[in-house]
Amino acid sequence: MKTQIELSVVICTKNRAKQLATLIQCLGSQKNIEKLNWEIVIVDNNSNDNTKEVAYAFCEGSNLKINYIFEPKPGLSCARNAGILASKGSLLLFADDDILIPNEFLSNALFGVQEYPEFQMFGFRVLPDWQGITKPPFWLALKKPFNLIQSFLPIHDLGKEVLQYPNRKAQNPIGACFLVKKEVFEKVGPFREDLGAGQSGLCEDTEFFWYALINKFKILYWPYAALYHPVAPERLSVNYLHRWYFNLGKSLYLVKDTGRIFNIRNKHMLGIEGLIANKLPPIFEMLLLKTKIFKVSIFLWLKLFLLVLILPLTVFLLLIKRPFYLTALTIKTMGEIKQAFNLH
Repeated sequence: MKTQIELSVVICTKNRAKQLATLIQCLGSQKNIEKLNWEIVIVDNNSNDNTKEVAYAFCEGSNLKINYIFEPKPGLSCARNAGILASKGSLLLFADDDILIPNEFLSNALFGVQEYPEFQMFGFRVLPDWQGITKPPFWLALKKPFNLIQSFLPIHDLGKEVLQYPNRKAQNPIGACFLVKKEVFEKVGPFREDLGAGQSGLCEDTEFFWYALINKFKILYWPYAALYHPVAPERLSVNYLHRWYFNLGKSLYLVKDTGRIFNIRNKHMLGIEGLIANKLPPIFEMLLLKTKIFKVSIFLWLKLFLLVLILPLTVFLLLIKRPFYLTALTIKTMGEIKQAFNLH
């Protein structure tokens, strides 16, 4: 009888053959997992570089158990869903194709799973690899109260304390690397394929985490499994920041106003909208959320108006080296309004 595979590492990739090779090498150097029966599932999302050749080279030239599959349908969610179907493990570890993991990452991650069996999902500590950047831009805020800017970087550092999501620092893990017990997908279904990279741009993982929380699954931040994510220089520009937040607004509108968590009255999931729907008299929900002007709710118009009104405070933020905090929020709201127009 074949031994049941315990862990499937799902790597979705597109045109990053070099980074993929580095990640597989990292996985091949993992320590203290001699008794672990595991596999690597590489999902090639229609690459036109030598990704396939790199994957097959490791299949033939290493002792790793690698399953290469080709997913022609564009989008990270489509690739992840294909990886779920191809995986044989009871635990699924999703990893970006460009992350760098220390050689005890898998053993540390699995130790957390063993220590907290009541949790079904795990997020990890994601630290920046600055890629030779000696001095990040002065406006980059990584600490409260202006750490909104951190969101657009692949960083998730909540400190060294074990925390349950949602917590005072974050609502959910980020998609760079996270672990899910397969039973979660059997209950809540796959990732939404209209969200995420290659589609709306973002939030395919956020929407999945929120829906899982609504269905009473538990998520843990396990800081003792830490990894590194490269921060490319092009990310550290104001243009990239604003494009990212515009896509975030579009994606969050889809999450909150369409799909499987639409109209689920959960204050934590829906932020201010949830507060209006759950805590205030019904007339406020009818007036602010359901009444629309030019296809857009009054709430979104009011939010945009207030943000534009306080934009002059950006001058004050410049004095404390945080000038783009309000502009990012404003661009995000504009993305939400743009998506509202697109859908109606």
